[in-house]
Amino acid sequence: MSINPSSAFKPIEHTSINEAVYRTIRDRLMCGEYRAGEVLGIQELADALAVSTMPVREALRRLATHGAIEPMKSRSLRVPLITPERLEDIRRVRVLIEGAATEWATPRLSVAQIRLLRKLADEIEGTLQSPRAASEGLQRNQVFHFTIYRAAGSPVSMATIESLWLQSGPYLRAARELMHTEASRPLNEPHAQIVDAIERGDAVAARAALERDICWAFDHLQPSVARIESA
Repeated sequence: MSINPSSAFKPIEHTSINEAVYRTIRDRLMCGEYRAGEVLGIQELADALAVSTMPVREALRRLATHGAIEPMKSRSLRVPLITPERLEDIRRVRVLIEGAATEWATPRLSVAQIRLLRKLADEIEGTLQSPRAASEGLQRNQVFHFTIYRAAGSPVSMATIESLWLQSGPYLRAARELMHTEASRPLNEPHAQIVDAIERGDAVAARAALERDICWAFDHLQPSVARIESA
């Protein structure tokens, strides 16, 4: 029986480009590269990524379903403004979901993964010494947290966490900038405390340290919301 070549192979280039564009913009949002209220121009993004506007439109459409960006009357899209109510809502859900994922992950993390977490925790602390290293610190922070969450073995919670991080992106950079000031920096670097608890196999303590890490940023950003919105 002959096989029609056109039915034997499915085109993948278009899908691959769409996914690559989506992941690039998604990761930039998660790492706080776009500030609250920043308008995302479709043509500008397409030019920066050296692609046509079609995959950019598709990526932004997907991101809008997560609440990471919102449409404007001018047909542009922007990163949502940060409000006290939005911050508090994201905070509550992040503490609940990410805390649970950390507790589930603690007994499942391998020695190699724990070693990686320790390395990342040390590097994150090192970036606090230089304000220019904010972007580097945010990228390592994302890898640190998602290494833990993936180990929980819960695809459902991972989908929720990714959506939460997409919505949290605008505050992450502001929180990171606060950590570069001696007065605002936590006395004990929370990432190291998380790893300490995981190494001991203490899932409850790991969850508590993770929750402190999340709450620190929100606690320090609440008084500054007005300033962040106008930035």
